Amino acid sequence: MKTDLREKNVSAAETGEDSLNWRYQDKEYNESYKEWRRRKQDSLGFYFVENPNLLTYQDGVGFIKDYPEAHEAKTMQRVLMVLSGMLLFLTAFDIFSSNILPLLLERLGANIHYDFYAKSLYGDYTIILTIRLISGILKRVIPIWFLLKKFEMPLSVMIPTKITNKPMFKVCVPSMLLVSGVCCVLTYFYEQILSFMHIDTSRASMIPEGGFDLIYFLIIQAVIIPIVSEISIHGVVLQLTRQFGDGTALLITSFISASIQYDITKSCYVFVSSLIIGYFVIRTGSVVTAVLMRMTLAAYTCTVYLLDYRVEHELGLTLTMAFLFLTIMIGLIFTVRFICSHGDRFGMTIKPRYLDFGAKLIAIVTNIPMIIWLTLVFILTLSNIKIMM
Repeated sequence: MKTDLREKNVSAAETGEDSLNWRYQDKEYNESYKEWRRRKQDSLGFYFVENPNLLTYQDGVGFIKDYPEAHEAKTMQRVLMVLSGMLLFLTAFDIFSSNILPLLLERLGANIHYDFYAKSLYGDYTIILTIRLISGILKRVIPIWFLLKKFEMPLSVMIPTKITNKPMFKVCVPSMLLVSGVCCVLTYFYEQILSFMHIDTSRASMIPEGGFDLIYFLIIQAVIIPIVSEISIHGVVLQLTRQFGDGTALLITSFISASIQYDITKSCYVFVSSLIIGYFVIRTGSVVTAVLMRMTLAAYTCTVYLLDYRVEHELGLTLTMAFLFLTIMIGLIFTVRFICSHGDRFGMTIKPRYLDFGAKLIAIVTNIPMIIWLTLVFILTLSNIKIMM
């Protein structure tokens, strides 16, 4: 029985040295990845090159009698421990920067006022934007630094920049226009469902009136935060979790991106867009793709908000619908054209690993630090829900 199971798992995964080559990455990435995984003192990964007729062999260690599934499960638990620690820090920092820091600055005489119940900041917009900028950078940079130090993974692997699929890279921005437009339309219907359930989906305008503050806001939201965020999520975290399979890595990063919004009105939109950005990153081999797509998404969202809050209602609605239609059509034309002319460069083969999806899910939900983080996220998300009376 064990032999049959063993042969089934081996047939599902690639064997030999090629099992550790990522076909959509450049040679430098693959060589650096394998060199990192070969370190036998590295307990946060596994490096199996196997033959169905022999015992499992780990380079630098020798023949291993245990099944690779057990080693992958142990490795996943170790990686989840580190990731959950990073996420707990990020969430704790969000709580501090959103609820505690504004109160401290107000007590120190800063021209800002924090409404705890509305969870909104009022006052000097330059100070408010600076708080968001610094907190947005620190909560991502510190975990990135920790992961790089902890795993000692080469930068060429953690943050790959070489583009291996230029035709697909060229269409990443138009494709993001399509995704952003479709997600905006679907979000409207999703919010209608939430409203039917008496959940308030209205949002206070966070965009400044104009002048320096507006430019400052747009630079932060559409340039700085996308760069730092994508290096963190679709650079470090995505590349780290790819050893458990590309599909698993895409789901983990998308779930994290959606969860740290702490907002059910945004979570679906963010999950879908993150999933597509991650797909493009893997297929083009570069995190630069993620940065461009995230900038496009941020700029798109800001444009919709500007039309919604800064233009007279009826005219704003008309302009918004025209903008959505135009961008969706542009994105659709470019995307369909690319698929028709470069169909072989769009699809992706998801490499299976040793654990099935159910086993990986069990590993996640039984990891104590991860359970603590998920519970904290659930409480914060629940506390942000506003019920219409």
